[in-house]
Amino acid sequence: MPWLSLGVLAPGLKEWRTFRPAKPLAAGAAVFRVRPSGIEPAHRFKTYALVRFKAVIDGDPIYTPTRRVYPRSEPVVMEAPIPREVRGSGVEWRPEILKKIYRNFRGRNPEPKWRIEIEEFVRVNVAISELQFDSETTTIDREDLTMDITNAEGID
Repeated sequence: MPWLSLGVLAPGLKEWRTFRPAKPLAAGAAVFRVRPSGIEPAHRFKTYALVRFKAVIDGDPIYTPTRRVYPRSEPVVMEAPIPREVRGSGVEWRPEILKKIYRNFRGRNPEPKWRIEIEEFVRVNVAISELQFDSETTTIDREDLTMDITNAEGID
């Protein structure tokens, strides 16, 4: 199952920055991988980023709840609930990021620049008729053909 990059951006302090659009699914939640980059173990950060998804329908913006992303070296996998109005409609929705400063770290302490890459998990749908197997030696159930990653352990 491939990950499709939606871009790499440095979060801004006063404005939401927008990534390339993602295609909403007809059902369920979309899965994204958020990768902070430009991070070294010795760096001390005074900021974090907020990530949300935005769709515009008939001129009205629709937002998902925001999630915090901290500047860590490991990627974070997150689910984004798709609003009912957007599901399967073909309306593009875009991830947005905004940098926030911890309340206790206000001031002029220099901080290394860091960036965020957001990748969309692309689900591959294969029809049962397209699968080839030897019916005498292979048993296959419909449940074996799909994987519901929303119930997998270790996903936030």
